[in-house]
Amino acid sequence: MARTVNEQARQEKRELILQAAVTAFPENGFSGTTFALLAKSLGISAATILLYFESKEELFRCAVLEPLERFRQPFLAFMQGEGTPLDRIKSMIDVHIRIAASNSSFLRLVQYVLGQHQRFPEEAEAMYRFANDYTVGLTTVIAEGQAAGQLQSYDAHEVAWGYFCFIQGVGLVNTDDPSSPVWDGMRRVGLQLFAPVTNQ
Repeated sequence: MARTVNEQARQEKRELILQAAVTAFPENGFSGTTFALLAKSLGISAATILLYFESKEELFRCAVLEPLERFRQPFLAFMQGEGTPLDRIKSMIDVHIRIAASNSSFLRLVQYVLGQHQRFPEEAEAMYRFANDYTVGLTTVIAEGQAAGQLQSYDAHEVAWGYFCFIQGVGLVNTDDPSSPVWDGMRRVGLQLFAPVTNQ
């Protein structure tokens, strides 16, 4: 029992360090983010961080890749969703807006990595794979919606990529609380990017 409790406490501490890193790296840059800086923000010692991450490179990699993997299932859930293509797109937008509204720090980290993709090739490559998996799946759903007469006929891949860029941008520039009605407006704008035939 004690081992289970200790392991849970260890996982919680590790997650707190990762959350602090997700915020710190895009704010201070890779060079400016030190274990001492993170430790001070968390009220722990720099040596404690070394118990969880053996280097800053490992911490950075985990801060990028672990949240990215956690977002994969909810972000791509529309691919196995039920209902018409338009129903699936509406559901997808709701999920994505919730993710964007609550994860602006991670979205800033994503942009930091992509802006320096040559410096962080492993992390950037994981993001490109995520984006490709997403746009391929969404392109298929859009094409289905167009064939069913629910969506106007535009290049399905361009629409998918445009929406992917939109949802990232919304999370980066909108600092409103996730409960703000501003996000409802973003849902409506997001839906219009798919050019529904009627405002269903």
